[in-house]
Amino acid sequence: RRGSVLVIDDETRLATTLRLALTERADVEVAEGGAAALTVLAREGVVFDLVLCDLMMPEVSGMDVYERTLETRPDLAARFVFMTGGAFTDRARDFLKTSGMPRLEKPFALADVERILAERLAS
Repeated sequence: RRGSVLVIDDETRLATTLRLALTERADVEVAEGGAAALTVLAREGVVFDLVLCDLMMPEVSGMDVYERTLETRPDLAARFVFMTGGAFTDRARDFLKTSGMPRLEKPFALADVERILAERLAS
């Protein structure tokens, strides 16, 4: 079946690359930044098989998006995979250590994202 993916990243080029790379296998929506992601995730009936979320974004971080989603839509929170170029704050390091959420270290191979999507669709 065709999947559905939400890409949350403030880096337009990375988000666009992911959208283009995954379009054959999934319907891909892009939210440019955490605030835009909260708007998408608040829409009634929205469901994603995979949420690729940048960890470190200005104003509303990936951690903020995840924590809000955990409160309001725990079914979607379980579908997050974080993308990070490094956890540069104590909060980010603690979050990655204690949350147990999967992550992709930037730069990552598109094959890794495709594998994660295939695993999500198979489960």
